[in-house]
Amino acid sequence: MQTILIAAITLDGKIAKHALHNVDWTSSADKRFFKEQTEKAGVVIVGSHTYQALPKPLKNRLTLVMTRSPHLYKEREVPNVLEFKNTAPRGILKELSERGFKRAVIGGGAEIYALFLREKLVDELYFTIAPKIFGRGVSIFGNDVELNAETLKLTEVKRLGDDEVLVKYKVL
Repeated sequence: MQTILIAAITLDGKIAKHALHNVDWTSSADKRFFKEQTEKAGVVIVGSHTYQALPKPLKNRLTLVMTRSPHLYKEREVPNVLEFKNTAPRGILKELSERGFKRAVIGGGAEIYALFLREKLVDELYFTIAPKIFGRGVSIFGNDVELNAETLKLTEVKRLGDDEVLVKYKVL
């Protein structure tokens, strides 16, 4: 299964001002890109804080929320639309593959990104770099992920909208 990590980041490497910061700070071009990629994959994997920060449920794709407490969300669960799992990343990808998914998007937040990267389960990285600086906030991977030029290959750089840049890396 192909896994794609997608993140919008500020110039200072933040993905949010705080854990429950709404994801409304990115451009409409970035939102269109995210929607296209996640609908193409059919599934987006997020953590519980990212799920809580979404303005509304995502349509036309499965949103799989990784949480230590799936029982707290049981009444919200809709099979094949919105699901909550307390499963390790490798187990989630295995289950999705068994269900027929060929691709999965890792959609945040920092802890979820780090989990998949530490287990070497990410094939591609897409970063939308927004012309913003939060100063304080949630760093994209926290402090315990390290990748370098030997493990990352730049494959695409393009302008996204008027002021943002989309950067794509392949993880080797």
